[in-house]
Amino acid sequence: MRKHPTAATVLTIALVLAAAPAAAAGPCPALDTDLLDARFEAFADAGEHSVVVEVRRDDETWAEAAGPRGFDDPAPAEPDDRVGIGSITKSMTAVVLLQLEAEGAVDLDDTIGDHLPGLLPYENEPTIREVMGHRGGLDEFLRHLYPSLAEDDLSDVREHYRTHYEPEELVALGTRGPLLFEPGGGWSYSNTGYMALGLLVEELTGNSLGHELDQRVFEPAGMDDAYLPHDDGFGFRGPHLTPYVTTGEAGEPYMDTTGLSTTQLWAGGGVVADMNAVNDFYRAMADGTLLADEQFAEAAAFEGTGGERLYGLGLFGMPLGCGDGPGEIYFGHTGDTLGHSSYSFHSEDGRRQISVAWNVDDRHGYFDEEAFDEALTDLLVAALCDEGARP
Repeated sequence: MRKHPTAATVLTIALVLAAAPAAAAGPCPALDTDLLDARFEAFADAGEHSVVVEVRRDDETWAEAAGPRGFDDPAPAEPDDRVGIGSITKSMTAVVLLQLEAEGAVDLDDTIGDHLPGLLPYENEPTIREVMGHRGGLDEFLRHLYPSLAEDDLSDVREHYRTHYEPEELVALGTRGPLLFEPGGGWSYSNTGYMALGLLVEELTGNSLGHELDQRVFEPAGMDDAYLPHDDGFGFRGPHLTPYVTTGEAGEPYMDTTGLSTTQLWAGGGVVADMNAVNDFYRAMADGTLLADEQFAEAAAFEGTGGERLYGLGLFGMPLGCGDGPGEIYFGHTGDTLGHSSYSFHSEDGRRQISVAWNVDDRHGYFDEEAFDEALTDLLVAALCDEGARP
Protein backbone atom coordinates (compact mmCIF):
# COMPACT_ATOMS: atom_id res chain seq x y z
CA MET A 1 0.00 0.00 0.00
CA ARG A 2 1.68 3.21 -1.07
CA LYS A 3 1.75 5.53 1.90
CA HIS A 4 1.39 9.28 1.35
CA PRO A 5 1.00 12.09 3.86
CA THR A 6 -2.45 11.82 5.39
CA ALA A 7 -5.03 14.57 5.63
CA ALA A 8 -3.89 15.26 9.18
CA THR A 9 -0.33 15.62 7.97
CA VAL A 10 -0.69 17.54 4.73
CA LEU A 11 -2.86 20.59 5.22
CA THR A 12 -5.25 21.31 2.39
CA ILE A 13 -4.05 24.62 1.07
CA ALA A 14 -4.72 26.34 -2.23
CA LEU A 15 -1.45 28.11 -2.86
CA VAL A 16 1.41 28.28 -5.25
CA LEU A 17 4.66 28.37 -3.32
CA ALA A 18 8.11 29.19 -4.66
CA ALA A 19 10.56 27.88 -2.10
CA ALA A 20 14.16 29.11 -2.11
CA PRO A 21 17.04 28.30 0.21
CA ALA A 22 16.53 30.01 3.54
CA ALA A 23 18.97 32.63 4.71
CA ALA A 24 21.75 31.45 6.98
CA ALA A 25 20.59 31.21 10.57
CA GLY A 26 21.93 30.06 13.91
CA PRO A 27 22.35 26.41 14.83
CA CYS A 28 19.23 24.23 14.81
CA PRO A 29 18.04 23.03 18.23
CA ALA A 30 19.63 19.72 19.18
CA LEU A 31 17.89 16.50 18.24
CA ASP A 32 15.63 15.05 20.92
CA THR A 33 17.01 11.51 20.69
CA ASP A 34 14.77 10.16 23.46
CA LEU A 35 11.70 11.31 21.52
CA LEU A 36 13.11 9.95 18.27
CA ASP A 37 13.80 6.59 19.92
CA ALA A 38 10.20 6.41 21.18
CA ARG A 39 8.64 7.52 17.86
CA PHE A 40 10.86 5.14 15.87
CA GLU A 41 9.95 2.22 18.11
CA ALA A 42 6.25 3.02 17.65
CA PHE A 43 6.65 3.10 13.87
CA ALA A 44 8.66 -0.12 13.82
CA ASP A 45 5.89 -1.75 15.86
CA ALA A 46 3.16 -0.52 13.48
CA GLY A 47 3.67 -3.44 11.09
CA GLU A 48 5.63 -6.60 10.44
CA HIS A 49 8.29 -4.66 8.62
CA SER A 50 11.96 -3.84 9.09
CA VAL A 51 12.87 -0.15 9.13
CA VAL A 52 15.97 1.99 8.59
CA VAL A 53 16.13 5.72 9.33
CA GLU A 54 18.55 8.63 9.48
CA VAL A 55 17.74 12.07 10.93
CA ARG A 56 20.01 15.12 10.77
CA ARG A 57 20.13 18.56 12.33
CA ASP A 58 23.10 20.48 10.94
CA ASP A 59 26.08 18.21 11.71
CA GLU A 60 24.23 16.09 14.28
CA THR A 61 23.04 12.67 13.09
CA TRP A 62 20.77 10.04 14.64
CA ALA A 63 20.32 6.71 12.82
CA GLU A 64 18.55 3.50 13.78
CA ALA A 65 17.30 0.21 12.36
CA ALA A 66 14.74 -2.32 13.55
CA GLY A 67 13.93 -5.89 12.57
CA PRO A 68 15.79 -8.53 10.56
CA ARG A 69 17.00 -7.93 7.01
CA GLY A 70 14.35 -10.38 5.80
CA PHE A 71 11.93 -13.04 6.95
CA ASP A 72 14.48 -15.66 5.84
CA ASP A 73 17.51 -13.64 6.93
CA PRO A 74 17.84 -13.39 10.72
CA ALA A 75 20.72 -10.90 10.53
CA PRO A 76 19.58 -7.65 12.17
CA ALA A 77 18.96 -4.67 9.92
CA GLU A 78 21.60 -1.93 10.13
CA PRO A 79 21.03 1.81 9.57
CA ASP A 80 23.29 1.77 6.49
CA ASP A 81 21.50 -1.12 4.77
CA ARG A 82 20.45 -0.30 1.23
CA VAL A 83 16.96 -0.27 -0.22
CA GLY A 84 15.40 0.49 -3.56
CA ILE A 85 14.48 4.14 -3.03
CA GLY A 86 11.81 4.08 -5.72
CA SER A 87 10.44 7.43 -6.81
CA ILE A 88 12.99 9.39 -4.80
CA THR A 89 14.91 8.70 -8.03
CA LYS A 90 12.62 11.22 -9.76
CA SER A 91 14.26 14.02 -7.77
CA MET A 92 17.64 12.89 -9.11
CA THR A 93 16.48 12.69 -12.72
CA ALA A 94 14.97 16.16 -12.30
CA VAL A 95 18.30 17.51 -10.95
CA VAL A 96 20.11 16.33 -14.08
CA LEU A 97 17.60 18.13 -16.30
CA LEU A 98 17.80 21.29 -14.21
CA GLN A 99 21.59 21.20 -14.52
CA LEU A 100 21.28 20.81 -18.29
CA GLU A 101 18.91 23.77 -18.33
CA ALA A 102 21.50 25.87 -16.45
CA GLU A 103 24.13 24.81 -18.99
CA GLY A 104 21.94 25.95 -21.88
CA ALA A 105 21.56 22.43 -23.26
CA VAL A 106 17.77 22.44 -22.99
CA ASP A 107 14.84 24.74 -22.34
CA LEU A 108 12.34 23.13 -19.97
CA ASP A 109 9.56 24.80 -21.94
CA ASP A 110 10.55 22.76 -25.00
CA THR A 111 8.51 19.66 -25.69
CA ILE A 112 10.14 16.26 -25.48
CA GLY A 113 9.30 15.95 -29.18
CA ASP A 114 11.60 18.89 -29.93
CA HIS A 115 14.45 16.54 -29.04
CA LEU A 116 12.91 13.06 -29.48
CA PRO A 117 10.36 13.38 -32.29
CA GLY A 118 7.61 10.79 -32.12
CA LEU A 119 8.39 9.43 -28.66
CA LEU A 120 5.12 10.85 -27.35
CA PRO A 121 2.42 10.25 -30.00
CA TYR A 122 0.41 13.41 -29.38
CA GLU A 123 -0.21 16.46 -31.51
CA ASN A 124 -0.49 18.67 -28.43
CA GLU A 125 2.63 17.57 -26.58
CA PRO A 126 3.36 18.53 -22.98
CA THR A 127 6.48 20.52 -22.22
CA ILE A 128 9.43 19.03 -20.37
CA ARG A 129 8.50 21.16 -17.37
CA GLU A 130 4.93 19.83 -17.39
CA VAL A 131 6.17 16.24 -17.57
CA MET A 132 8.62 16.83 -14.70
CA GLY A 133 5.72 18.14 -12.59
CA HIS A 134 3.23 15.40 -13.62
CA ARG A 135 1.11 18.06 -15.34
CA GLY A 136 1.46 16.75 -18.89
CA GLY A 137 -1.61 14.51 -18.97
CA LEU A 138 0.43 11.33 -19.48
CA ASP A 139 -1.10 8.06 -18.35
CA GLU A 140 0.66 5.61 -15.98
CA PHE A 141 2.24 2.58 -17.72
CA LEU A 142 2.11 0.51 -14.52
CA ARG A 143 -1.67 0.31 -14.69
CA HIS A 144 -1.29 -1.41 -18.08
CA LEU A 145 1.72 -3.53 -17.10
CA TYR A 146 0.03 -4.78 -13.91
CA PRO A 147 -3.74 -4.29 -14.38
CA SER A 148 -4.59 -6.89 -11.71
CA LEU A 149 -3.05 -4.65 -9.04
CA ALA A 150 -6.14 -2.45 -9.24
CA GLU A 151 -7.93 -5.36 -7.55
CA ASP A 152 -5.02 -6.06 -5.16
CA ASP A 153 -4.38 -9.22 -7.19
CA LEU A 154 -0.69 -10.06 -7.72
CA SER A 155 -1.16 -12.44 -10.66
CA ASP A 156 0.19 -9.92 -13.22
CA VAL A 157 3.09 -9.06 -10.91
CA ARG A 158 4.02 -12.73 -10.55
CA GLU A 159 3.95 -13.13 -14.32
CA HIS A 160 5.86 -10.01 -15.34
CA TYR A 161 7.95 -8.68 -12.44
CA ARG A 162 11.18 -10.23 -13.73
CA THR A 163 10.61 -9.14 -17.34
CA HIS A 164 13.15 -6.79 -18.94
CA TYR A 165 11.66 -3.81 -20.78
CA GLU A 166 13.27 -1.06 -22.79
CA PRO A 167 12.21 2.46 -21.72
CA GLU A 168 10.68 3.03 -25.15
CA GLU A 169 8.43 -0.01 -24.62
CA LEU A 170 7.14 1.34 -21.32
CA VAL A 171 6.56 4.81 -22.79
CA ALA A 172 4.61 3.19 -25.64
CA LEU A 173 2.56 1.20 -23.12
CA GLY A 174 1.71 4.35 -21.18
CA THR A 175 0.83 6.40 -24.27
CA ARG A 176 -1.33 3.99 -26.21
CA GLY A 177 -4.41 5.93 -25.15
CA PRO A 178 -5.19 9.65 -25.31
CA LEU A 179 -3.81 12.19 -22.85
CA LEU A 180 -5.70 12.21 -19.57
CA PHE A 181 -6.13 16.00 -19.87
CA GLU A 182 -4.75 18.88 -21.85
CA PRO A 183 -1.11 19.57 -20.90
CA GLY A 184 -1.00 21.92 -17.93
CA GLY A 185 -4.70 21.39 -17.22
CA GLY A 186 -4.44 18.95 -14.34
CA TRP A 187 -2.16 16.73 -12.30
CA SER A 188 -1.67 12.97 -12.55
CA TYR A 189 1.36 11.05 -11.29
CA SER A 190 3.10 9.38 -14.21
CA ASN A 191 6.08 7.05 -14.30
CA THR A 192 5.59 7.07 -18.07
CA GLY A 193 6.71 10.69 -18.10
CA TYR A 194 9.89 9.96 -16.17
CA MET A 195 10.81 7.13 -18.53
CA ALA A 196 10.55 9.69 -21.33
CA LEU A 197 12.67 12.15 -19.30
CA GLY A 198 15.36 9.51 -18.84
CA LEU A 199 15.51 9.00 -22.59
CA LEU A 200 15.71 12.77 -23.00
CA VAL A 201 18.73 12.94 -20.67
CA GLU A 202 20.46 10.30 -22.78
CA GLU A 203 19.62 12.16 -25.99
CA LEU A 204 20.89 15.49 -24.66
CA THR A 205 24.13 14.13 -23.20
CA GLY A 206 25.02 11.20 -25.44
CA ASN A 207 25.60 9.14 -22.30
CA SER A 208 23.61 6.60 -20.34
CA LEU A 209 21.37 7.84 -17.55
CA GLY A 210 23.47 5.84 -15.09
CA HIS A 211 26.63 7.64 -16.22
CA GLU A 212 24.99 11.04 -15.85
CA LEU A 213 23.68 10.22 -12.37
CA ASP A 214 27.16 9.05 -11.34
CA GLN A 215 28.89 12.16 -12.66
CA ARG A 216 26.28 14.82 -11.93
CA VAL A 217 24.63 13.58 -8.71
CA PHE A 218 26.27 10.73 -6.83
CA GLU A 219 29.91 11.86 -7.00
CA PRO A 220 29.45 15.58 -6.25
CA ALA A 221 26.99 14.80 -3.42
CA GLY A 222 29.34 12.21 -1.89
CA MET A 223 26.81 9.38 -2.33
CA ASP A 224 29.38 6.58 -2.32
CA ASP A 225 26.85 3.76 -1.81
CA ALA A 226 24.21 4.90 -4.31
CA TYR A 227 23.87 3.54 -7.83
CA LEU A 228 21.47 2.95 -10.70
CA PRO A 229 21.61 -0.82 -11.34
CA HIS A 230 22.60 -2.14 -14.73
CA ASP A 231 19.79 -3.31 -16.99
CA ASP A 232 20.90 -6.95 -16.78
CA GLY A 233 20.80 -7.12 -12.96
CA PHE A 234 18.19 -7.26 -10.22
CA GLY A 235 19.44 -4.28 -8.31
CA PHE A 236 21.05 -5.19 -5.02
CA ARG A 237 24.65 -5.55 -4.01
CA GLY A 238 25.88 -5.44 -0.46
CA PRO A 239 23.72 -5.47 2.70
CA HIS A 240 20.08 -4.59 2.04
CA LEU A 241 16.58 -5.16 3.33
CA THR A 242 14.69 -7.89 1.50
CA PRO A 243 11.63 -6.34 -0.21
CA TYR A 244 8.17 -7.89 0.17
CA VAL A 245 4.63 -7.20 -0.96
CA THR A 246 1.65 -8.64 0.89
CA THR A 247 -0.34 -11.22 -1.08
CA GLY A 248 -3.59 -11.75 0.81
CA GLU A 249 -2.87 -15.51 0.72
CA ALA A 250 -2.79 -17.44 3.98
CA GLY A 251 -0.18 -19.92 2.75
CA GLU A 252 2.22 -17.25 1.47
CA PRO A 253 1.33 -13.90 3.03
CA TYR A 254 4.47 -12.14 1.72
CA MET A 255 6.03 -12.27 -1.74
CA ASP A 256 9.77 -11.60 -2.00
CA THR A 257 10.19 -9.12 -4.88
CA THR A 258 14.00 -9.05 -4.95
CA GLY A 259 13.90 -10.23 -8.56
CA LEU A 260 11.93 -7.20 -9.82
CA SER A 261 13.61 -6.08 -13.04
CA THR A 262 15.19 -2.69 -12.50
CA THR A 263 14.30 -1.79 -16.10
CA GLN A 264 10.72 -1.31 -14.89
CA LEU A 265 11.91 1.41 -12.46
CA TRP A 266 14.85 3.16 -14.18
CA ALA A 267 14.58 6.97 -14.42
CA GLY A 268 11.42 7.03 -12.31
CA GLY A 269 12.44 4.71 -9.49
CA GLY A 270 15.54 2.59 -10.05
CA VAL A 271 18.23 3.97 -7.72
CA VAL A 272 19.48 1.86 -4.80
CA ALA A 273 20.92 3.71 -1.78
CA ASP A 274 21.05 3.88 1.99
CA MET A 275 19.39 6.61 4.04
CA ASN A 276 22.69 8.43 4.60
CA ALA A 277 23.13 8.79 0.84
CA VAL A 278 19.55 10.00 0.39
CA ASN A 279 20.09 12.70 3.01
CA ASP A 280 23.39 13.60 1.33
CA PHE A 281 21.52 14.05 -1.94
CA TYR A 282 18.81 16.38 -0.68
CA ARG A 283 21.25 18.44 1.37
CA ALA A 284 23.44 18.83 -1.73
CA MET A 285 20.34 19.83 -3.70
CA ALA A 286 19.56 22.62 -1.24
CA ASP A 287 23.05 23.92 -0.40
CA GLY A 288 24.19 24.75 -3.93
CA THR A 289 26.34 21.66 -4.52
CA LEU A 290 24.03 20.27 -7.20
CA LEU A 291 21.86 23.21 -8.25
CA ALA A 292 22.18 26.95 -8.58
CA ASP A 293 19.64 28.92 -6.53
CA GLU A 294 17.55 29.61 -9.63
CA GLN A 295 17.23 25.93 -10.48
CA PHE A 296 16.45 24.92 -6.90
CA ALA A 297 13.73 27.57 -6.78
CA GLU A 298 12.25 26.13 -9.99
CA ALA A 299 12.23 22.63 -8.54
CA ALA A 300 10.61 23.79 -5.30
CA ALA A 301 7.94 26.02 -6.86
CA PHE A 302 5.14 23.90 -5.42
CA GLU A 303 1.62 23.87 -6.77
CA GLY A 304 -1.50 22.09 -5.63
CA THR A 305 -2.33 18.74 -7.20
CA GLY A 306 -6.09 18.83 -6.78
CA GLY A 307 -5.84 16.83 -3.57
CA GLU A 308 -3.80 17.05 -0.40
CA ARG A 309 -0.33 17.12 -1.91
CA LEU A 310 1.94 19.75 -3.42
CA TYR A 311 4.38 19.10 -6.25
CA GLY A 312 7.16 21.02 -7.98
CA LEU A 313 9.69 19.55 -10.44
CA GLY A 314 10.62 16.11 -9.14
CA LEU A 315 9.75 17.16 -5.59
CA PHE A 316 6.81 16.82 -3.26
CA GLY A 317 6.16 19.65 -0.82
CA MET A 318 4.89 18.70 2.64
CA PRO A 319 3.58 21.15 5.26
CA LEU A 320 3.76 19.61 8.74
CA GLY A 321 2.02 22.41 10.60
CA CYS A 322 4.95 23.08 12.93
CA GLY A 323 4.11 26.06 15.14
CA ASP A 324 1.32 28.48 14.24
CA GLY A 325 -0.28 28.03 10.83
CA PRO A 326 1.02 25.85 7.99
CA GLY A 327 4.59 26.99 8.54
CA GLU A 328 7.46 25.73 6.45
CA ILE A 329 7.05 23.49 3.43
CA TYR A 330 9.42 20.53 3.65
CA PHE A 331 10.70 19.26 0.32
CA GLY A 332 11.55 15.73 -0.76
CA HIS A 333 9.82 12.66 -2.16
CA THR A 334 8.28 9.31 -1.36
CA GLY A 335 9.20 6.01 -3.01
CA ASP A 336 7.68 2.58 -3.65
CA THR A 337 9.22 -0.38 -5.48
CA LEU A 338 6.65 -3.14 -4.92
CA GLY A 339 8.48 -4.03 -1.72
CA HIS A 340 10.55 -1.16 -0.41
CA SER A 341 8.83 2.07 0.62
CA SER A 342 10.52 5.29 1.64
CA TYR A 343 9.97 8.85 2.78
CA SER A 344 12.58 11.60 2.61
CA PHE A 345 11.78 15.21 3.61
CA HIS A 346 13.93 18.24 4.41
CA SER A 347 13.82 21.88 5.45
CA GLU A 348 14.29 24.44 2.69
CA ASP A 349 17.93 24.98 3.65
CA GLY A 350 18.64 21.24 3.94
CA ARG A 351 19.68 21.50 7.59
CA ARG A 352 16.82 19.43 9.04
CA GLN A 353 16.41 16.06 7.41
CA ILE A 354 14.78 12.67 7.70
CA SER A 355 14.98 9.67 5.38
CA VAL A 356 13.19 6.48 6.41
CA ALA A 357 12.49 3.23 4.56
CA TRP A 358 10.77 -0.06 5.27
CA ASN A 359 10.53 -3.38 3.48
CA VAL A 360 6.87 -4.47 3.33
CA ASP A 361 4.46 -2.96 0.78
CA ASP A 362 1.15 -3.70 2.50
CA ARG A 363 -1.50 -3.89 -0.22
CA HIS A 364 -3.87 -6.15 1.69
CA GLY A 365 -4.48 -4.43 5.01
CA TYR A 366 -2.23 -6.56 7.17
CA PHE A 367 -1.29 -3.43 9.13
CA ASP A 368 -3.64 -0.97 10.83
CA GLU A 369 -3.38 1.79 8.21
CA GLU A 370 -4.54 4.57 10.52
CA ALA A 371 -2.05 3.60 13.23
CA PHE A 372 0.69 3.18 10.61
CA ASP A 373 0.10 6.65 9.15
CA GLU A 374 -0.08 8.22 12.61
CA ALA A 375 3.19 6.60 13.69
CA LEU A 376 4.93 7.71 10.49
CA THR A 377 3.64 11.27 10.87
CA ASP A 378 4.77 11.36 14.49
CA LEU A 379 8.26 10.28 13.46
CA LEU A 380 8.44 12.98 10.76
CA VAL A 381 7.28 15.63 13.23
CA ALA A 382 9.84 14.56 15.85
CA ALA A 383 12.61 14.79 13.26
CA LEU A 384 11.70 18.08 11.57
CA CYS A 385 9.84 20.24 14.11
CA ASP A 386 11.31 21.98 17.17
CA GLU A 387 10.03 20.86 20.55
CA GLY A 388 8.09 24.07 21.13
CA ALA A 389 6.66 24.11 17.62
CA ARG A 390 5.38 20.55 17.33
CA PRO A 391 1.71 20.31 16.43
